[in-house]
Amino acid sequence: MLIGVFSDVHDNLENLQAALAEFKSRGVETLIFCGDFCSPIPSREMGGGFAGDIHVVFGNGDGDRFAITGVAQKMFPNLILHGEHAELELGGAKIAVTHYPFYAQALARTGDYDAVFSGHTHQRHQQQFGDCLWLNPGEVLGWQGAPSVAVYNTQTRTAEFVELA
Repeated sequence: MLIGVFSDVHDNLENLQAALAEFKSRGVETLIFCGDFCSPIPSREMGGGFAGDIHVVFGNGDGDRFAITGVAQKMFPNLILHGEHAELELGGAKIAVTHYPFYAQALARTGDYDAVFSGHTHQRHQQQFGDCLWLNPGEVLGWQGAPSVAVYNTQTRTAEFVELA
């Protein structure tokens, strides 16, 4: 299974649309968003712009969680909000998700997961802890460099960074 991993949109709808198009073109089946929509507007774009499930954790920049939750509940059942963290089993892989890298690193070191995904730093990062891959896909925003996402393959347990044009 191919999983699209992305983070830190910060209301950049143009780059978000590019990310969703990239995921579709690569045959991604489900998405994991590691936090920081900022406003509810990107949640509408996400929910309406991708047909599969979109698993979401909140980040520190998600100021109006009430409105984001309302968008998910009323308009887009494929937008699955998990709160501050998530534990998922997708394509046979056990995955933990958090916005924060310090939690992600601790989770990756436990050996309980095949992959742990985080965001927050706006920097791409990939590190192996035993059999667990810790991945930060970078930022959709494009504030600290080229905007990027990642695609995680549950069969090979590997990830590829994808820069957005």
